[in-house]
This record gives sequence, C-alpha cells and structure tokens, in this order.
Amino acid sequence: MLSAQDYALGATQSFALPEICVQIRSLLDSNNASTDDIAKLVSTDPALSSKLLQLANSALFRFESQVDNISKAVNVVGGEALYNLVMAETACSAFEHFSSDVIDLKRFWLQSIYAALVAKHLAKIAKTRTSARFFVIGLLHNIGELIVAVQTPALAIACNQYDPQIPPWKRQKSVLGFHYTDCTYALLQQWGLPGHLYQVLPNTNNESAAYTSQEASLMFTIYRIAIAMVAPENMSPLSSIHPLILRKAGLEEQDITDGIKFAHMEAQTMIGLLKG
Repeated sequence: MLSAQDYALGATQSFALPEICVQIRSLLDSNNASTDDIAKLVSTDPALSSKLLQLANSALFRFESQVDNISKAVNVVGGEALYNLVMAETACSAFEHFSSDVIDLKRFWLQSIYAALVAKHLAKIAKTRTSARFFVIGLLHNIGELIVAVQTPALAIACNQYDPQIPPWKRQKSVLGFHYTDCTYALLQQWGLPGHLYQVLPNTNNESAAYTSQEASLMFTIYRIAIAMVAPENMSPLSSIHPLILRKAGLEEQDITDGIKFAHMEAQTMIGLLKG
C-alpha cells in the first residue's frame, strides 16, 4: 500500500511549484526588498497582476478609492495577503492538474473555499500567531484527496462512501492508512514551502493534540466545519467538536456560527476571483 509520502512524491514529479511562488516568498523574507521590488516581480505575470488588482478592489478589502496600479495594490493588500493570492492561484492550477472524475469536484472546491474562509475568520478571532497563513492552509488542506483520486481512483471512491456513522476522516484512515491532510502535508513539504504553511496539518485529525495545542484545535475545528458545510445531511458543524477543543482554540459557539455565515457570504466572490 502506498504511503502519504509516496503519493506526494508522485504528485511532485508531475506538478512543480511555480517559480514565482519561490521568488515572492524570497522577497518577503528579505530585509532589503521594497514594495516596488515586489510590484515589479508581480508585473511580470499578467494573470497574477490582474487577480491582484481585482483582490485589492474587492469587498474583502473595501479600500476607499480605486486601486489602479500594482504598487498601490501591493500596499493595500499587503505582502502576506499577496503571497496567499499566489498560493491560491497555485492551488487552482494544482486542482485543475489533478482533477479527477471519481470525486465530486464541485464539493471539493467548496470544501476548500469554505475551509479557507472559515480559517481566515476563526484564526483572526483566536488571535493565533500569523493568522493570515490559515487562509492558505485551509485552501490547500484537502489537495491530498485529488492526488489519491488521480493515482488510485478506486481507493478515493472507497473513501467517499460517506455515512453518518463513519465520518470522512475515519473512512480515509481505514482505507488508506492515513488522512488526506497527511498527503497534503507531505506534498507541501516536498514543494519546499515555509513550514508554517503545513506543520499544523498532521494534527488535523488528532483529537489528543486538539485538547492541548491552540493551532491543532483550530485546524481540527476548521476541517470539521468545512466538511459539515458541504455535507450538512451527514453532520452538523459542532457535532464532532468537543466544547473543550473550542475553548482551547480560543473560540465560542457563536464564533463558529459567524464563521460559517462569513464563508457563505464570501464564497462566490472568492470562487469568482480564483476562477475568473
């Protein structure tokens, strides 16, 4: 049986991390890079430039005047949000590259978008360290499902036989020996992304860790909310999250309700931005 690392290695060999992701990360981590340096790099990619301008002028930022140049857009959006956009674009490309007809791609997209938006909302409320990264973590968290579907379709089909008695994460573990998020973790690690974008993923389904670590409890919660949002007939958002886990995350039930409302409101804007 293939391990999560085996699946990720196969995926890495067929889909490489775009060079602009590496270049922007390098500039952001440099003490000498200016906004203009970042803007010049973004300007070499017309598609990314267009998406950045759309994002800066979207309701997500609500800037008081029209943003009509790349330097101003970088200033309005900020470096980390720009990197999030680049990674979101990469996620879109990867989703298309690994698309498979053995899973419901609409459900996959919605789960990814909902997880990203819920993560963005809850991480800010929880005041976790560098909360903006949770948007990218949420967006990418389930790419392991696509990788398994492409390489071993029959196993992906078996994992998708949902029923209320066996939640998806338990089905994945029993069929594959690991969770989809473990495969995602291995892929992002092999891509050489900054560790803070994937180190929390192995604890997504670790209930013990969720009781003792804020970041683990937050990811545990985000994952279950996103699944509940795309499969409300199988589970409710809070049915599999113990109140002590919420407390460890620094959240209350009302925060979950508000996060779901926020994700529903912003999902179509985000899908339009990413697929536009």
